[in-house]
Amino acid sequence: MNVTNSRRVLRVSLLLFLLPAGVACGETQPGGGASTGPAPEPEVVLPPPLDPLPPGEPASTDRFATSGQCGQCHLAGPETTVMHDAAGNDISPVYLWRSSMMAFAARDPYYLAVFGEELVEHAGKEAFVEQTCTRCHAPAGSEEHAQGGGHLSYEALVAGDGEEALLARDGVTCTLCHQIADEGLGKTSSFGGGFVIGYEREIYGPHLVPKVDPMQLIVNYTPTASTHITKSEVCATCHTVLVPVMKGNQKVGDFLEQAPYLEWKNSTFEPGVPCGTCHMPTQDGAKMDISSPIAKWPEGLGARKPFGQHRFSGGNAYMLRILADNTEWTGGGVPKEELEQAAARAEEHIREGAVVSILSASLSGTALAVEVQVENHAGHKFPTGYPSRRAWLHLRAEGAGGELLFESGAFDAAGALVDRHGARLDRGDTVLPHRDVITNESEVQVYEAVPRDASGAPTHRPLAAVGYTKDNRLLPLGWSSADTWIEWIGPVGVAGDATFQAGSDRVRYEIGGGAAVRRVTVELLYQTVRPSELEALAKVPQPAAVRFSGMASARPPVPSVAAQASIDL
Repeated sequence: MNVTNSRRVLRVSLLLFLLPAGVACGETQPGGGASTGPAPEPEVVLPPPLDPLPPGEPASTDRFATSGQCGQCHLAGPETTVMHDAAGNDISPVYLWRSSMMAFAARDPYYLAVFGEELVEHAGKEAFVEQTCTRCHAPAGSEEHAQGGGHLSYEALVAGDGEEALLARDGVTCTLCHQIADEGLGKTSSFGGGFVIGYEREIYGPHLVPKVDPMQLIVNYTPTASTHITKSEVCATCHTVLVPVMKGNQKVGDFLEQAPYLEWKNSTFEPGVPCGTCHMPTQDGAKMDISSPIAKWPEGLGARKPFGQHRFSGGNAYMLRILADNTEWTGGGVPKEELEQAAARAEEHIREGAVVSILSASLSGTALAVEVQVENHAGHKFPTGYPSRRAWLHLRAEGAGGELLFESGAFDAAGALVDRHGARLDRGDTVLPHRDVITNESEVQVYEAVPRDASGAPTHRPLAAVGYTKDNRLLPLGWSSADTWIEWIGPVGVAGDATFQAGSDRVRYEIGGGAAVRRVTVELLYQTVRPSELEALAKVPQPAAVRFSGMASARPPVPSVAAQASIDL
């Protein structure tokens, strides 16, 4: 197929992707009256999709090495019984890490699509975008370029063959995290990738008196005992993301794109339950402490305890499944089955983060009043991380024969919020308000952070954002409005809701004709990416955006169930 024909196909695909599910031109819309559909979108000529990423190759510099070198000793494989738990599961650090989003940070097609969109929007300022967008997703490659006063380019990241590019595509690699020095951690200067890495080739770990000879001999690194490597402040260097707010070529402020660390600081989890407790658990599936050698060579190494599993499970099961669908394109060399297992662990992790319950259901006049409570059991906001994520309450009321009488929070096949008749509720220019009371089916309680641009309009682009127009994500237990960082991390748009509190929120549903209701069910649903953001990316004339749009259309972001409850009346 030539380029001209490819573009014709992409134009048609774009229009099909943007058409609301179940709606054809001229179809009668809910609410009555014939509709001619939305105004025609301006034609966008899209380039061919981004080529597959190069497969991983060994690389090393005076400071860094790709993960394969670490895997010589820290990848168990079938030939050894060390680094397995009591059930026989492989828990070796490199094995678990390689199917995590940390390993795929630079090969994540969603990240590359957003990166590509920012390059399109900032034509002529590519260096600024590249410096901002590679520091935490491709940190070793970024750091190697930075020492010489340069920066890692987008082209080098997706197609380069130099040592820096090979290190960059290794994502958040072993020798990056384990070399972060105990300098400035937890301070503002360390955020946004402000970690410090020296030239001593010291690999920090939590265990006392490490055996240094094997690692020095094989990879020329020196194992060094230091407890700082287990602290949340190490994670905070890249999981507290400050994005420069620019006016022309001048920085005029910062946009706090995500802040799990600062949210954790303002909770009862700090300081005794650091990030690794949940994201690198030291217990197996039976809740037994793991004790194992941390390497398969040399033979006879003593068991270490605690043994942190490098699973890094978070809230990104959706992207792990897209990676599993596209293993050949990503070039990560990880089998589909491992990525599917990692996605299942992420879904289990999400289910550990919240509880929903129905506190009461009683008639109030002719309406059924249902009190729903959601509890946040995570050590940060729920959801947290990149602001494309959201959670919402899906409530259904049924009659004696199972007939649906009321529904709030329904979604369509694309994962978009709709009313019971299929009318879309959450287009890109819409901000759904925080709710304390819900009285009709078009109202939904959605917990999310919605960035705003300088004009006050909602935006999905980090480099266009200046703040938040809404942030009603569930607060962690122990949250204080007097926290040092409250101006950065405080909720937005919840004023007047006395039940929105540290650790929980309550929502009251008032269902008309409530005497007929016999069963009420409620789910807390979790979604990694809003469909409106995928729709925006589908219009971006950039190869990575085109590629990811194709992947996402093949696997829409249908939400997963984080918690559920029901009551019979």
